Amino acid sequence: MHQLFQKVSLLLLACPVMVMGQTAKGNYSPLPLKDLSAFESAAPNWSIQGGISIHPSGAAKPKTLAGDGVLIGNAGTVLTTKLKASDLRLYVEFNVAPGAEGNIILPGGQKIKISDSSKQKVANASTSGYIGQFPSQNAAKSPGLWQTLEISYDASVQHIPNSARLNTLSLNGVTVLETVYLPNTKAAVDGQPIALEVTKGSIAFRNVGYQLLANRKPLSINNLQYKVYSDKWDAKEYSKLDHEGQSPVLTQEVTNGMREFHLVYEGDIDVTEAGDYIFTTIYSGPVLSVDIDGKSVVSSGEATSQETHTGSINLTQGKHKFKIHYSRFPWRQPALGLRVEKSGVRPYDLHTLSSLPEPEPKPYISVTPEMRPEMVRSFIQVEGEKSKRTHCISVGSPDGWNYTVDLNRGALVQAWRGQFADVTEMWYERGEPQLLFPAGLKVHVSGRSSVAMLDNANAAWPDSSNINFLGYKIDQKGYPVFRYAVGSATVSDELVSGGNTLSRTFRVEGRLEGSPTGSLYSLLASGKQITEIEKGLYQIDDRFYVQVDKKAKAIVRPAGEMKELILPVSNATSYSMFW
Repeated sequence: MHQLFQKVSLLLLACPVMVMGQTAKGNYSPLPLKDLSAFESAAPNWSIQGGISIHPSGAAKPKTLAGDGVLIGNAGTVLTTKLKASDLRLYVEFNVAPGAEGNIILPGGQKIKISDSSKQKVANASTSGYIGQFPSQNAAKSPGLWQTLEISYDASVQHIPNSARLNTLSLNGVTVLETVYLPNTKAAVDGQPIALEVTKGSIAFRNVGYQLLANRKPLSINNLQYKVYSDKWDAKEYSKLDHEGQSPVLTQEVTNGMREFHLVYEGDIDVTEAGDYIFTTIYSGPVLSVDIDGKSVVSSGEATSQETHTGSINLTQGKHKFKIHYSRFPWRQPALGLRVEKSGVRPYDLHTLSSLPEPEPKPYISVTPEMRPEMVRSFIQVEGEKSKRTHCISVGSPDGWNYTVDLNRGALVQAWRGQFADVTEMWYERGEPQLLFPAGLKVHVSGRSSVAMLDNANAAWPDSSNINFLGYKIDQKGYPVFRYAVGSATVSDELVSGGNTLSRTFRVEGRLEGSPTGSLYSLLASGKQITEIEKGLYQIDDRFYVQVDKKAKAIVRPAGEMKELILPVSNATSYSMFW
């Protein structure tokens, strides 16, 4: 989700990648980190640097690079911003040293814990994300990896005196808290500063962005003209005009209860403040698209239970033409909603309330490993791919280390730590679209085969190597051991929880010596930056670490704009991952 920043890295022996300071993301206003002028009087335990490297185990002291963009704090005095806020959204990237603890202090004085808590099995008061209430799960990363924290916060709550509300808190893309009411005795009208605190060790911050949320509405829609077509709900083209007219508000109710229709709205958007606007569609149906000035802003597929889809566009002050196309599922009640937001403006609806009826309750169905690992066969949708992976198995361990393998390719597609699987889209009602979603802190590993025969160590890695899946057996602990035919060899592939790691072992059967098909290798990881921190320990971007035996001959090699970490495979070859 937050890969919008350019990552600049230096290779350092015996320490991780040195990452430079960058700019705030997306629709947030950046808090300047050129120097400490954005803060009240700064104590000597705070400094601005150009980059920092942190060893995940603390084997080496953190190293810094001169420059700007990275705020580094050591235990000591609180650092307070000159910025004063009340209702806001806040985005922060942080990197903790081993054993470090600190807080982000909100305008009402409430403290959000940030800490080295990645190894905690159960969330508690020292887990990153704690704010007087335990996070729903531990979504913290290991030291040395940059992490993201994003919150939505109201400094006052209508009809509840002396209260604030944390609407959402997402840690590394995982929502761990929602709708938490907090005591607040400070005056919210005038605004209060945000503060950063380090109570133990060292913590680095970068890309601090904020939105001060006002209730004004700088964009409105007018001159709405609609046409209702009676073509089938799933028709690619529509031409059977049923009726048309004008509407003072955006609503699906102009269809007069038709079970199958295509509804097209056209009208004007009036913009009083130029800038970047984010539009969110909320609907039930096969399609809801939004075009502005002839450009597609939101174009999404089916939504079964008022799911949301977003798109953004830069709009100048003045009038703009827009078009909306919506179609309903005949077996569900119609629901058409359009929401808009802008930096500094609280999101608001452009539709009338009755156009988006209360959705039917939809349960959350999960699979939770307890005494033994759990396995679930499903489809998997890999980001950036149009087609679903259809022959996948996901394995969850009681220790919270989980993964998905594409059996057709012998590919480790994704791995995650924490809660196992959200299977609602598989098992609720008709079970469409048959997708399993990781419920914890996920890292994308690779969509390509994990093992392949290469002519030499410089040969390009195939998207799908010559692999034949031979099935799997279950070991004594309940983990599957996959078997593949690769060239002239039979390879077994076992992934198990190592307590604080996900461990993988390849075992080779058959004769590889003198095989005309080449040598067997494993693709451990690919990324923009792969850095050898110390002998056998590699950092893959800011996603995860790979640990191999110090005597293993792992190879970091270029692959177009990316890099790959490969390892020769013979007899029994193992490595582990953690984050």
